[in-house]
Amino acid sequence: MERTIFIDKDKCIGCYACIVACKLEHNLAPYPIKPPLGEPKGPELIRVYQVGPKIRDEEVYQYFQPISCMHCADAPCIKACPRSAIYKDTETGITLVDQDKCIGCKFCLWVCPYGAPQFYDGKLKLCDLCIHRLGERIPKGRQTACEAACQARAIYIGTTDEISAMVGRKVAERAGVGGFPVRGRGEGLAK
Repeated sequence: MERTIFIDKDKCIGCYACIVACKLEHNLAPYPIKPPLGEPKGPELIRVYQVGPKIRDEEVYQYFQPISCMHCADAPCIKACPRSAIYKDTETGITLVDQDKCIGCKFCLWVCPYGAPQFYDGKLKLCDLCIHRLGERIPKGRQTACEAACQARAIYIGTTDEISAMVGRKVAERAGVGGFPVRGRGEGLAK
């Protein structure tokens, strides 16, 4: 059951609640300070970039793009790490880091298509989809800190099949189509 994250930039309002919730959940310091006030200090396992405002065809265009580790099925960071410090959790498919093995070479940052790896105190810090919340003592289906904090409901965590079906439905709605084939392991139409 591989888990992944999907962040809907059409819903994100740039409130940064996901960043604050993540820092609190993982005891990361300090709280985020966004430009123009200054640069953030400490790792941000999820970051929010503002695009715009721009004027196009006499309309203001602006959106916010949250970025975190996408927990790629075939993660290039895992292959790039010379110390095998980055690995997949066999049960969940979540990409994790063995802090004792990480040497801070930043090869993972060079190959990540999302620029997700963060370094703090010379070691890689990476979103772990709040794997500690998935333990036996935690009720099944508990959300990650960022997903729970997102008031716009722009962050979704689920299996790769669940995310593929959800994105497929969203694309079909935009196109005005009722159902269509879903890529992935599932069969049939997304409805």
